[in-house]
Amino acid sequence: MNPWYVSIIEIFILIVLFICVIIFIVILIKAKKRNQPTGIQRVILSSDIILFACSLVFVLSHSTYYRYNDWAILNADIHSVISKYGMYDKGTIQEGKSGKVGYYIYADNGPIMPDHGKHYYWIYFNESGTVYKVE
Repeated sequence: MNPWYVSIIEIFILIVLFICVIIFIVILIKAKKRNQPTGIQRVILSSDIILFACSLVFVLSHSTYYRYNDWAILNADIHSVISKYGMYDKGTIQEGKSGKVGYYIYADNGPIMPDHGKHYYWIYFNESGTVYKVE
């Protein structure tokens, strides 16, 4: 799936959850002013806030591509990344040398300005094998 579509879906979900939080806060304030019971509204608001927070953490931790957790990969050893995500599709690892490896993510054949090229999730590592950059 094209990452633009995934990003749009993630942003849409965050906006909907944020709007729900605002709506439930307004409902709670109105119920408080009228001295009405607010038990159900508090449960719904709490669950909405938890969903919003979980969605936000996921979007921030997978900001480069939705399949790869950037927070877990950055500053990790390249061999532990390979053991977690499998063998890479492009690049090489040589002991004592810095480099980059790439995981294939998609080919852009979309309807709007496709480049028909293969796109990779690139992981850059230094001489000691520590990942310092992803793109």
